[in-house]
Amino acid sequence: MNTVVITGASRRLGLYLTQAFLEQGCKVIALTRKASAELDALACENLQILLTDYRCETSLAAAADCIRKQYETLSLVVHNASLFEKDAAHKDDLCAFYDELYRVHMRLPAYLNEALQPLLYNEAHPGCIVHITDIYADNPNREFGLYCSTKAALDNLTKTFAKKYAPGIRVNSIAPGPLMFLPSHKEDEKKAVLEQTLLPGESGFEPILQGIRFILDNQFVTGSSIKIDGGRSIGKI
Repeated sequence: MNTVVITGASRRLGLYLTQAFLEQGCKVIALTRKASAELDALACENLQILLTDYRCETSLAAAADCIRKQYETLSLVVHNASLFEKDAAHKDDLCAFYDELYRVHMRLPAYLNEALQPLLYNEAHPGCIVHITDIYADNPNREFGLYCSTKAALDNLTKTFAKKYAPGIRVNSIAPGPLMFLPSHKEDEKKAVLEQTLLPGESGFEPILQGIRFILDNQFVTGSSIKIDGGRSIGKI
C-alpha cells in the first residue's frame, strides 16, 4: 500500500487530494494546523491526521518523528499548505506576515523534505515530492507581492531538492491557475480572471490530481514545474 503525506489537508485542494488518495486505497498522513469537520468526516483506518503548528519547529519535529517511527517508506509528499492574502491587509504587521509566509511556503517544505528524505529515497523506485506553487511565481500579482515571492522561492527549492535527491527521489512542482474561486471573490474579480484565461471557467481540483498522477507515472520527470492554469499564465491580449 502506498503512503502519502499531504500538508494543508483540512480544506479545498488538500482535502480533495486526501479523499482522492484514500479512495485509491492509499494510506494518507494528513498534516493540518487545525482540524475541520470535512477532514474528520473522512476518518478511516487509512487516514492519520497530525495536527501540526507550521510556525513551531518543535511541532514540525514531532510530526516528522511520528511519521518516521510508524513508517519505513513513503511514496509521495504533497506540499499544499498555503497562505494567500493581499499585502494591503498587512500594512501594520508586514514583517510578521512575511515571516508567516516564509514558514508555510518555504521552511515547512524544506524541513519535511529533509526529515522524510530517508523514507522517500529509493533508486529502483524513486519516491516523489510535489510542491504546489502558483503561476504568480513567474508573473507576480502586485497585490500579492509577498505571497508571490515566497511561492517563487518554493519553485526554486523544487530545483534544489531535485538536484540534491537524485536519483532516489523525484521532486517537481505544480503551478495552478484559477481552479475554484474563494467565497470572498467578488463577481467582477471572477469575471476579470476568466477573461484573462484561455480556457475560461472553474476547473475544480481534478486537474491537479491528474497532474500529480502524471508525475507519479512518468519516471523521467524531475526538477520540473507544470502549469495547470487553463492558459492564464499567457493570458489574452
